[in-house]
Amino acid sequence: MIESLLVILLASLVFFAVFQYAHLFACKAILSHAATRAARARTVGFNEWMVRKSALVAAIPASGRRLSPSYSDMSGAYIAAIARRDPGTVFNIALRATHRSQSYALEVGRIPEFMESINDPSSQTILDYEYWDRTEVDIHERPAFDGTSPGTLTVRVRQRHPLLIGLDSLEEGELRSVNENAEGSNAAEEDLAIAGEYSIESHYPLYLEDAQW
Repeated sequence: MIESLLVILLASLVFFAVFQYAHLFACKAILSHAATRAARARTVGFNEWMVRKSALVAAIPASGRRLSPSYSDMSGAYIAAIARRDPGTVFNIALRATHRSQSYALEVGRIPEFMESINDPSSQTILDYEYWDRTEVDIHERPAFDGTSPGTLTVRVRQRHPLLIGLDSLEEGELRSVNENAEGSNAAEEDLAIAGEYSIESHYPLYLEDAQW
């Protein structure tokens, strides 16, 4: 029994490490998509606030739980009805379901309103996610050598994610080991900063300048 316990503990540790790595890999792919959406917004002349909103919306699948508006998908009676069924029946019901969840419908309705918000405080009352305050959007614009044609635009979206299992520095990020908790003291919480990047030719100087084309 002791040997089995040791093996189970080791196997669980390996499983959580693999699960964490797969989750971070998926988040990096999502952030690369967010950087692409942000770069496409910038290349047609949108300002930095609009670019940031484009990146945040594209990064929703990697941004943790929704903070505003709060979740209210299932009532207590519905949860109790599901709990009385065996796992196989619940799984079959989920496979046959084709309707969208209330959470999805709420997000679809809120995203256009979020994109119309004028500043960060007003946007947080419309839509907000756990890791949005840990998300940074950096825009780097390099002019072309001739000064007339568009240069290269690069957008980098960086997001910090908490780690279930502390790891050494990974290739695509860095660890941060100190956070402030609610009481104001330092709490040992490790975060991994992952990022996505995308480069595109900057077109908006052509859009904003009438060249008689």
